[in-house]
Amino acid sequence: MTNLKKGFALLAVAALVLLAACAPKTEAAKPAAPTEIRHITMGTAGVGGSNYPTGIAMSALWNANIPGVKAVAIATGGSPHNIDLLRTKDADVAVCRSLEAYRAMNGIEPYKEKMTWLRSLTGGLFTDVFQVVALKSSGIKNVSDFKGKRIVVGPVGSGGEVDAKETLAAYGLTYADMNVSFVEYAQGIDMMKDGLADGGILGLALGASGMQELLLDGKVTLIPITDEALANLRKKNEFLIRRNIPANTYPNQTEPVPTVGTPPDIIIVRDDMPEDLVYQMTKTLYTNLPAIHAVSALLTQFTKDLVLPEDQMLIPYHPGAKKYFVEMGWLKK
Repeated sequence: MTNLKKGFALLAVAALVLLAACAPKTEAAKPAAPTEIRHITMGTAGVGGSNYPTGIAMSALWNANIPGVKAVAIATGGSPHNIDLLRTKDADVAVCRSLEAYRAMNGIEPYKEKMTWLRSLTGGLFTDVFQVVALKSSGIKNVSDFKGKRIVVGPVGSGGEVDAKETLAAYGLTYADMNVSFVEYAQGIDMMKDGLADGGILGLALGASGMQELLLDGKVTLIPITDEALANLRKKNEFLIRRNIPANTYPNQTEPVPTVGTPPDIIIVRDDMPEDLVYQMTKTLYTNLPAIHAVSALLTQFTKDLVLPEDQMLIPYHPGAKKYFVEMGWLKK
């Protein structure tokens, strides 16, 4: 190639480069803007109850519907543990009992500081009940009969373990009056099935699969909580109410069983979580209710009907959640 031809060739290439640089870019030609990944850790409870699969379902919905969110649910020791994980920022969101969050927010025992940064991302999920069980062969007919027996309760500091301690106190009992095992609920259920425990106070959600399994062979019965015990419980906790475990909730349970209920569980976050992110997370849950209801029959309670007025909530709504609820007409501004 002559020098002249080389010169023309170079000029042609230069012209093409210049034209390409000056040509308007179509939307398709624009490089995709980098998306910042927001990692979200969700605290739930032990794997034997309903909270763990609930967290998995909610995390999957957030991942599928909110760009840039990578959420994962982890098994935990329950509400008190979840609150501490949020405090240390080792979790960003969690399932929690309203009453436990209320205690933490107000510095009520066992919480030594007021965790005023707690906020609710949802209305109520479902209401919890105390579930007291015993082997029929143990002769236990009443919680008072737990004295001298082998009893299982939840891990130390879990919401269910707190319930167990308070329930026993309502009957004038303490852990010193019996042989207590502080175990995960799945292990406690196995201990009862194997005859290694006589009874238990289990912090599992109503209808939990672990409870279904425990009552399947007809060797275990549900123990009622008396009106007198409820009155004693309410001296310490005014928010507790009379509830019944409906007949046929579990195998071999043909009659309703009087027990005690707590305010609805909620999803909690810190107040410093971005408002727009919480708005998107809240909206995603309420626009995909069938996916959450499919986790268990218990979760069918999770609807707008449990989006309570602000003065009835034990924990304030996060501004992002409130924005969505007001937008939907479920809350007043």
